[in-house]
Amino acid sequence: MLKNYISIMRGAALAALMLCGAQAIAQTTASGVINGTLVNKDGISIQFDSDPAGVTLGAGGTSAATVNFGTISAFGPLAAGVTRPSVTAANFTVRTIFDVQVIQGGLNSTTYTLTANLAAAAPTGMSYKVDAITLTTASQTIQVNGAYGTDIAHNLDLVILTAAPGAGGPAVNTPITTTINFTATAN
Repeated sequence: MLKNYISIMRGAALAALMLCGAQAIAQTTASGVINGTLVNKDGISIQFDSDPAGVTLGAGGTSAATVNFGTISAFGPLAAGVTRPSVTAANFTVRTIFDVQVIQGGLNSTTYTLTANLAAAAPTGMSYKVDAITLTTASQTIQVNGAYGTDIAHNLDLVILTAAPGAGGPAVNTPITTTINFTATAN
């Protein structure tokens, strides 16, 4: 009988160890949920891209690109992507081509209007044109009914007087920087 009692006790102890061991190795878990809320807003964006026929833009693919015409003159070599479409006794023009891409989301608009203006008056002896439209500090319409989501090429012309500095001509051997503001408005 003592033998049976010892066997029963051993069996009970073994069962208790097995149950405790199973609980000791069981994983503790937790779960949760995140509910996300957002408001989808309509909008429009503009970006400037390099045109294969023009100067490679600095920060191309953004809304704040730069263009470097390099050293320009009425005669002599020009930087890659810069052309000289006109030279007269009074002035000469240098040109590069850049692309504008306007993207919209959530609008009922199928086209946009592009305007541009100089941030400040043009330097003495120089004028700026986009697609033959002379820019001033007042907004000028460059394009109406522009298509969204595609690069549209535009000419940027710098018209430089050949007069000497002090006689109406621009400063020479001095870097000149001008900011042109562009605005795309959904039609």
